[in-house]
Amino acid sequence: MASFVQRDRRPLSLARQTALVVGLGPLSGVSAARALARAGARVIVNDARDPDSLTDQVKALRADEFAHAYDFVLGSHPVELAERVDLVVISPGVPYDAPLLTAARARGVTTIGELELAYRLGRSRVIAVTGTKGKSTTTTLIGAILEASLGQDHVAVGGNIGLPLTEITPGLAPDDWVVAEVSSFQLESIVDFRPDVAVVLNISPDHLDRHGSMMAYVAAKKRIVENQTANDLLVVNDDDPATAEFAEASKARVVRFSLQRPVALGAFLEGGSIVWAENGRRSAVCRADRLAVPGRHNLSNALAAAAVARAIGVGGAHVEAGLVGFRGLDHAYELVGEFGSVTYVDDSKATNLAAVKAAVETAAESARSVVLIMGGVDKGNQYDALLATLRQSVARVILLGPNVDRLTAAVDGVVAHARAPDMDCAVRLAAASAESGDVVLMSPGHASFDLYTNWKERGHAFQRAVRDLATSSGGA
Repeated sequence: MASFVQRDRRPLSLARQTALVVGLGPLSGVSAARALARAGARVIVNDARDPDSLTDQVKALRADEFAHAYDFVLGSHPVELAERVDLVVISPGVPYDAPLLTAARARGVTTIGELELAYRLGRSRVIAVTGTKGKSTTTTLIGAILEASLGQDHVAVGGNIGLPLTEITPGLAPDDWVVAEVSSFQLESIVDFRPDVAVVLNISPDHLDRHGSMMAYVAAKKRIVENQTANDLLVVNDDDPATAEFAEASKARVVRFSLQRPVALGAFLEGGSIVWAENGRRSAVCRADRLAVPGRHNLSNALAAAAVARAIGVGGAHVEAGLVGFRGLDHAYELVGEFGSVTYVDDSKATNLAAVKAAVETAAESARSVVLIMGGVDKGNQYDALLATLRQSVARVILLGPNVDRLTAAVDGVVAHARAPDMDCAVRLAAASAESGDVVLMSPGHASFDLYTNWKERGHAFQRAVRDLATSSGGA
């Protein structure tokens, strides 16, 4: 249905310029520095963390072909750096209102994120996926469908999942596609970024510790449609009223998806099938029971992916192949095993409460009851919306880590609970609480940085603890 117009992108003139990369993350920070050096810039790499914690990133940059282009300022964010540079590129984890960045903007220095940098340096068409939960799954699903249709050489998946965009976009042609998971942190710092297709899956409270309010969080997310025109597409969840204001704010043509009702243009569930509707006609895409990933939230993700793919002209057979072939993501409602008639599920990627709610509801569909492990670094969570689900479906909550005082207070009187200082203890307590037919679900709903480097490390710790428990109890 869609006919995309090749757009001109405002070039970044970087030759003989000095660029500052703030935040030396192992992926986006390193990749942004390389992209800038490749384009001819002198690059100052800055991170406030202890230099000893950045050894791997520094070694990686000093070992590459652009090593001569890098200077390192580590251990703090000196505000005076703003006086030495022509461009600032920030990593997603660096607050946009940090004093160094505020000083740079006050001097008129262009300040952008790695997402904007990749967009300005690239030429390909862009599908950008945002939302509070389901981004990684939907991004991966869209990528799988496009690869089935166009071939792997013409599609790249990255952004907030997998490879940084500055690493993958330079090799793509104008007719190729990049499918990007984009977060509110990344969208805060866009200037020209304009996706050919923007996808908004759902909106619920998250990252309020960073944004300060729900209004500010939504405003950051809404920037995904800021530069869209009538030549672009916006795909929104018709079941989530919060996405309506995205449609109102965008000039793009709106495509919808829904689990609950038919839509005039988009994808919906009817008679157990995913159906595509366009120009008054309907066509079945795929039986819902052929999907390998469980849960209505994943069915909603599949509807979103199908809507995107059909809207840009991918045939139904390729959409079906991509959906049916998808086996899920690591640490996203990943089955670890069944030991002693108890099922163990790793959902470490669930770092917000909406994702926990969806995971508990999915587990409850097949479980006698659910024993939930959750906790971590509080992101300004608002627990009220989760409590009814806990009361209805969860037998006990194991509160993981040292930073769960607010969570403990929230669940007290709602559901039985116990605290665990580490994952091994949490798994032992959960196993002791579980009965035959139960699901032990590790779906934290919080960031991982109190005990782990990231959610992947947390997921590996859970799986290791489960295997150790099974071995020690003779259940392996």
